[in-house]
Amino acid sequence: MKFSKKTAAIIALFALFVQIIIISYNHLTGFIQVKSLLDFLQRILIGTTFSAVFGIILVYINMSIITFLGKRYPWKNSSVLRFIYEALSCIIIAVLIGAAITIAAHIPFPYDDLLFNIINNALITVIINIIIITALEAVRYFGQHEAEQLRAEKLERENAQIRLEVLKNQLNPHFLFNSLNVLSALIQKDTAKSQLFIDEFSSIYRYILEVIDKPVVELRDEISFAKSYLLLQQIRFEDAVKYEINIDAVILNRFIPPLAVQTLLENALKHNKAAKEDPLCIKIFNEGDYLYVTNNLQAKFKNYKSTGIGLDNLKKRYRFVAGEEPGFTIRDNTYVAKLPLIKPE
Repeated sequence: MKFSKKTAAIIALFALFVQIIIISYNHLTGFIQVKSLLDFLQRILIGTTFSAVFGIILVYINMSIITFLGKRYPWKNSSVLRFIYEALSCIIIAVLIGAAITIAAHIPFPYDDLLFNIINNALITVIINIIIITALEAVRYFGQHEAEQLRAEKLERENAQIRLEVLKNQLNPHFLFNSLNVLSALIQKDTAKSQLFIDEFSSIYRYILEVIDKPVVELRDEISFAKSYLLLQQIRFEDAVKYEINIDAVILNRFIPPLAVQTLLENALKHNKAAKEDPLCIKIFNEGDYLYVTNNLQAKFKNYKSTGIGLDNLKKRYRFVAGEEPGFTIRDNTYVAKLPLIKPE
């Protein structure tokens, strides 16, 4: 909620309306004597000018108070304290400004009873300020509600696009062709292992198609998928890929974006060499409310810069479902990915 020229124009029109009411009321009740139409217009002009200036100050102060109290005492968590502080601020400010307006107006148009008019106008200003601060709160509420709806719609569109990109990435033709080549070689020399490869390969694609439209999946399902994926890589690379998975059973019901772990495993295999003499070692474990996926760094290409599309998509998906992003660091020649685990509601 920002103060703008449009806000100032609305305040000026409102000040004109208020002055017409106040001057008419005071004249009819005998507090002041309006001698002619010209006198009435002069009073309105001067009064509107004063009221507009003080109104701008009043609205600006009210906006500042609402913003300040919104941070310290949000309605959702501290409604009673928020109401008390806002009501007291509203009354005190209104009394001070109402009195100031009356004293300023008394200079060109002296009142017969200044004290009485100060009290009277202060009370009127209190009522006006209550209306103003209520209107500002309403504008702020509906503005935030509309902004949240737009944000939710934007996130939903982004999430749908990200899911499509993830699906296209996971149905990667290179992975498919490599897997079929491995299977073709296995069939000729190891029937049992080829059957295992087919089972795990089919479970991988079944999982991808089942979860791609889900915002989150249980960690137990994602780990089961990761085991199948890593098993295929071990069959393909033999002793060049090694992995360890140590997950506490109590956190297996936590949630994670689907294929989050697979994205990290794919990155590790894509960017690092895997050889029997220098195996790629991958570890998956948990600490507290986070899942860690690590691998030793042995880059395939020097000075190679990744596009980072996979990790960027993963961050976006986390923002959509958890409001917290994963972290990626390098420590002691080890790439460390830290994924927040989402608690079930």
